Amino acid sequence: MSRIASSMGRSGKHMEPLEGRQLFASPQAVSMYADNRGEVQITFDQKLDPATVSTRSVFMFLPGADGAFLTADDIKITGRVKLITGGRRVWFRPANAVPFPAGSSYAFTIKSKTVKSLAGERIDGEWNGAGFKSGNGVAGGDIMILGKKDKGINPIARFSTQVGNIDVRLFLDKTPANAVNFLTYADDGSYDNTVIQRNLPGFIWQTGGYRVSPTNQFEQIASKTPVINEPGPTQATRGTLSLARPDDGNPATDDRGTNQFFFNLVNNESNLGSQNGGFTEFGEVTSPSGLAVMDAVAGFPTIDGDPDQTPGIFDDLAVQNSSKTLNDAITDPQGALVTIRHVAMRNKIVQWVV
Repeated sequence: MSRIASSMGRSGKHMEPLEGRQLFASPQAVSMYADNRGEVQITFDQKLDPATVSTRSVFMFLPGADGAFLTADDIKITGRVKLITGGRRVWFRPANAVPFPAGSSYAFTIKSKTVKSLAGERIDGEWNGAGFKSGNGVAGGDIMILGKKDKGINPIARFSTQVGNIDVRLFLDKTPANAVNFLTYADDGSYDNTVIQRNLPGFIWQTGGYRVSPTNQFEQIASKTPVINEPGPTQATRGTLSLARPDDGNPATDDRGTNQFFFNLVNNESNLGSQNGGFTEFGEVTSPSGLAVMDAVAGFPTIDGDPDQTPGIFDDLAVQNSSKTLNDAITDPQGALVTIRHVAMRNKIVQWVV
């Protein structure tokens, strides 16, 4: 590491573009993902030995007071490490009790000396994926990446669900107040494990307001200062996200919202665009695969989660099995409720290889 640290200096960047790359039998990364809350996923081209993947072989660091990585004052971040996707993907997330400011730059390492395939081959740090090619042309070598905040005008948020990921580009340029409002909830983890409280196929599905507490009760997510509606620059087309507004008949609050929002499953502009000045669309799904996951979420059945109230907040609560009662859905260890597991902003990745 000292060799890399000296070559990087304080720039935090070291890459070796190569000509005439070689291929090795060792496991190699085929995709990398990192977000601004420290979740990292690196997928390999073959299965890894689970006995070799642990907190002893997978590390994350924040820079210390000197602002540089791989120096003596680096701060090690403890977290959860596991293999997913059939043993091909290394997943890391900082522990809930660990202070990890959203947006921090961090270094992440998987040790080649320790992590091996099921056949006993050490991983190889060569990278031939999207973005750039880097490496030293020699089999072996740690995978080392730097996760940095994406400074693009319109960053991308990733929603992780039971049926896949939905990437959403935020409209910071068109609806800045509403996009920043969403970011404040995403960055502090408010949207993690939220339920799909209102699922209306052919129209919308709504989330952001509730999760299930450790005592198996619906828990309302604390709201922050309301944000004013910003209708006009965008329309409620298929795949856009709209800020939900209170339906309480109070004209003093019907032009603003807080943490709840919904995905437009179809073009709803002719309907929503004329309601009380219209709704604010602050983001849009970026790809056909994301739209497919959005539709898959809408395809789950619903149950009436509050039959004693007419109408109720959870009249169309999305579940994975409609034969279950509400109590079953809440307490099922397999997660019978349809939820948003994690929401965070995608990071820019810079890679170093030994």
